[in-house]
Amino acid sequence: MADSLHLTVHAGEHARNDCPVTVTLPWRYADVGSISLIEVKSGKAIHAQTERIGQQVALTWMIDGLKAGETTELTVAPSSKKSSPQNPDRGVTLVSHETESKIDVLVKGKLFTAYNYGPEWVRPFLHPVLGPGDTQVTRSWPIVPDVPGETTDHPHHKSIWVAYGECDKVDNWSEEPGHGWQRHQAFQALESGPVFGRIAAKNAWCYHNERKQFEEIRDMRFYALPGGKRLFDVAVTFRMTEKDVTFRDTKEGGLISVRVASSMDVPRGGRIENGYGGINEEETWGKRAPWCDYSGIVEDKHVGIAILDHETNPRYPTGWHVRDYGLMTANCFAWSYYRPEAKQKGHMKFKKGSKTTWRYRLYIHRGDAQKGKVADRFHDFVAPPKVTIG
Repeated sequence: MADSLHLTVHAGEHARNDCPVTVTLPWRYADVGSISLIEVKSGKAIHAQTERIGQQVALTWMIDGLKAGETTELTVAPSSKKSSPQNPDRGVTLVSHETESKIDVLVKGKLFTAYNYGPEWVRPFLHPVLGPGDTQVTRSWPIVPDVPGETTDHPHHKSIWVAYGECDKVDNWSEEPGHGWQRHQAFQALESGPVFGRIAAKNAWCYHNERKQFEEIRDMRFYALPGGKRLFDVAVTFRMTEKDVTFRDTKEGGLISVRVASSMDVPRGGRIENGYGGINEEETWGKRAPWCDYSGIVEDKHVGIAILDHETNPRYPTGWHVRDYGLMTANCFAWSYYRPEAKQKGHMKFKKGSKTTWRYRLYIHRGDAQKGKVADRFHDFVAPPKVTIG
């Protein structure tokens, strides 16, 4: 059995609250079953989750209440206790509904969202998306028709989704005649756990006749946060399995896209804010920024949703196709639309056999970007606390 390890977590220059931390341990995954993670000062057991990275073990847990400049000491050790069944009132539980082609995501026993991937839909999407106070923070139309007060434009804007309008000449953004498709192929991972739940889905992006053009792996990791706040990561990996493909310059697309609840739209009192302080469409559309947030009132509750771009992504920081009418997408290709005076095209060519990944974090919070401390969550994403072993 592997020996116990001493971990020191360094907050760095920012306070850490509801912050996921992952460290790779010098243990062989095959040699480790259950583990225990203990805070040295208090002796308190901390919920932690392991996964396999190559032949080693990655350990993930949540840090809360660690002030800027502080450290905390932990011990991690293999445990002789057998893993207990997942308690649906703790952590994240996935519930599969195969006949409906959807996976429910429950956080601490309450529905957060569902991944919908059935053949009746042109593309997979997340809906519903429930934030603080069980507020529905994304638009339900056209998934759920006739919701009072909802707008009914752009039927391809389905809650939270991934799409792009010019994959060579294939329109995998709209649902106009001749559009492309995204077809579910298989799940590579469906995992519940005390810290996170994970859905990794393999999708075929297809021509209008549903012949495969290339492959996408959509890897989603949903964390267990308290108080109705929600945090999840989406990694989008394109694998050019069939031929070269060029994503051509167009504003019609987003590698992660959100259509907010209609009551959050800017004309109804909502607010857009980006990582450089730009406010609403006039100051944020087409601008490059490390994050973008959309907030407003839903059922008398002030809530927001942010998309955080990762510094390892191609063309970081991304440009934002974000509109006062409720759309927010990360689109790093639309150069000729964003800056027509530069006379540059944002095409990106992917060679056959290539693999390219974009990583995003989505954060659902109370209040606007300032009250929700979106900037702090961004630092957690790109510069997480450092962990030293020994």
